[in-house]
Amino acid sequence: MTTSQPIPGPAAAAIARAIVAGVRHAVPEHAPLFDADATAFAGTLVANPRAGTSSGAGAFRRAGVAEHAAGGELDRLVRAYQAGGRCALPVVAALSHRAGAGVVGSGVEAVLRCVDVLIGLSTEGYRAAQRAAVTDVRADLLHALLAGQGWADLAGRANWPVPERVVAVVVAPGACVGPFGAEVLADLSAASPYLVLPADTDPGRVVGGTPAATGPAVPPAQAATSLHWARRTWNLRRRGLAARDPVVHWTDHVVTHCLLADESLTGALAARSLAPLSGLPPKTRDKLVVTLHAMLDARGGAPEIAARLGVHPQTARNRTRRLQALFGSRLEDPEERLSLRIAVRADRVGI
Repeated sequence: MTTSQPIPGPAAAAIARAIVAGVRHAVPEHAPLFDADATAFAGTLVANPRAGTSSGAGAFRRAGVAEHAAGGELDRLVRAYQAGGRCALPVVAALSHRAGAGVVGSGVEAVLRCVDVLIGLSTEGYRAAQRAAVTDVRADLLHALLAGQGWADLAGRANWPVPERVVAVVVAPGACVGPFGAEVLADLSAASPYLVLPADTDPGRVVGGTPAATGPAVPPAQAATSLHWARRTWNLRRRGLAARDPVVHWTDHVVTHCLLADESLTGALAARSLAPLSGLPPKTRDKLVVTLHAMLDARGGAPEIAARLGVHPQTARNRTRRLQALFGSRLEDPEERLSLRIAVRADRVGI
């Protein structure tokens, strides 16, 4: 028999039993995992290293998972498989006396390849468990960060480089965004999915073309505050009170947020300030509200107001005269003008 020939079935089974027995001895706490199916799988590998996987392969993946769960090192499993391979060498030597010297070369090669495959399977399980564990820690970190306490220790375990300031970003439900770098924390399974980014990170780059809304930049311990305003900014977008840009920034809508902070109070101010218009037909009232807004912003007279409104200067003059008759000296009083500005802005956002 040459080294290129496969190991006969009975010989392969004997070698596999020796390998698995050696592994069970080296890591007795995992011994129950290496059952008859696992031994049969090892035998298949010894007989034919190119054989496909079977149900027995799962035992070696689960060993990697179990080792990680126990806080052990992957190297310990590697050494156990190597020990199992050494245990099989006397079996290979004994078989050579009965089947010929060629079995030694073929057997040693088959043992080494089998051990390599088993190490690969356990490594796969260990790394998967490691990734899942980091994912769980990052989820715990995000929740602790939003609670404002207990997150500092988790940051190290989650490999999160703590930034000086963070920004919360809300994205559309069901959005497909990612993968992210270690600097990004995210909960995309929430009813209102969100991320927490370093303040110097471009949210548009992170979310791609997915609709999103940001909160203010805050210290990490105040991430919940940023998320609160990110959600309110998203609500502005939903209500049509903010341009449907790919990313709606909180900083661009601070005045609107102020108006909506207490809608009943803002509504009362708007109703009082715009009371002279209350009895007018809706279309007339709307035209005068728009003209009042232009009057309050304009530095010049009717021509500037007309240009802002896109109407004829005489139309602007007619409207301004009517507003002057309705509001009188209030249009010249600084405090009243401030109230009117707020009222007009509130009217425009539907308060």
